[in-house]
Amino acid sequence: MRRATISLLAVLALTGCKMHIGDGCGNSVDCSVTGERQCDLSQPGGYCTIFACDADTCPEGACVEWRFVPSRTAETWCMKTCDDTRDCRRSEYSCVLPANITQSGGFSENLPIEERVARIIDLNIFKAEAKICVALAPGVTLDSLQSEPELDAGM
Repeated sequence: MRRATISLLAVLALTGCKMHIGDGCGNSVDCSVTGERQCDLSQPGGYCTIFACDADTCPEGACVEWRFVPSRTAETWCMKTCDDTRDCRRSEYSCVLPANITQSGGFSENLPIEERVARIIDLNIFKAEAKICVALAPGVTLDSLQSEPELDAGM
């Protein structure tokens, strides 16, 4: 009986606490013991994701294509979707439209099409128009951008 209880607890520990897309991690096992999710350690605090996703294949979040021009440099990753920055649940991350992410990792609401580096490739309209949780360049947050005073050139 004791052995069965220990085995049951071990199974529950391995399967009951699956990490979500966008959760922090220290290695890929933190994201999935079966290997279907990876830990992107290049992101602050790690980022549980699925590499090389196709349209509408992410179990949660959205499939985002990065550096899509030229197409040979493109990579796709499952990213956590959000409505606002609080949904990201991590201070280093901001909730932005992929089309507003600059090549330097900043944010611009009026970014020309030729300068965009990310886009959602999902066909589901709700995912295709979603915002995603991303770590912008160090020191860049939506709060810091929105708190900058507007210059009116003395008019």
